[in-house]
Amino acid sequence: ICEPCASCGVRCCNRFAVPVSGFDIIRICRVVGLKPQEFAHLADAKNIEDAPHSKVFIFMEGKLSERLLTLKRKNNMYCVFSLNSKGCAVWGAHPLVCRAYPFVHDEKEGIGYAKNFVCPRKWGNEEYERETAKKNAGRRDFEIGEYNKIVRKWNATLAKLGNENAFWKFLIKESGNKTDEFAD
Repeated sequence: ICEPCASCGVRCCNRFAVPVSGFDIIRICRVVGLKPQEFAHLADAKNIEDAPHSKVFIFMEGKLSERLLTLKRKNNMYCVFSLNSKGCAVWGAHPLVCRAYPFVHDEKEGIGYAKNFVCPRKWGNEEYERETAKKNAGRRDFEIGEYNKIVRKWNATLAKLGNENAFWKFLIKESGNKTDEFAD
């Protein structure tokens, strides 16, 4: 992890749920060889604010539930792939929200800081590559848009008929069909 991440104690990994897309799931599966349900889950969306990822409708116990696809968390509340202050176990395949954080697109500057900024200080210009940050933020936004289309399709046509297992199959199939269009 580049500075200043190396010195912050990975606050973003222990302060926020890490929302992911089906594309993130596929990239991580390729690296870790786990099934998606082993490291990701559909978290209760009521407890997570401001994620740009669409909410997934799942029928649970006969009731419609709004869920958000996130990485699981360890007992200490860190992301399942967090090596605590030592970095990320899936670095290189880590979700695009992580790659882009703490940066977002800014209309004037091209790149700016995320609204829920938890870094201990702003990054100095010498501590990140501006073009890489812009590229990661743009790719994150694009993939979230594509993921949201997949989720809207599920919500509109299959949510009433399917359960969580059906959603996972649908997500992987639909995401896999699009992954080659924008492979790493």
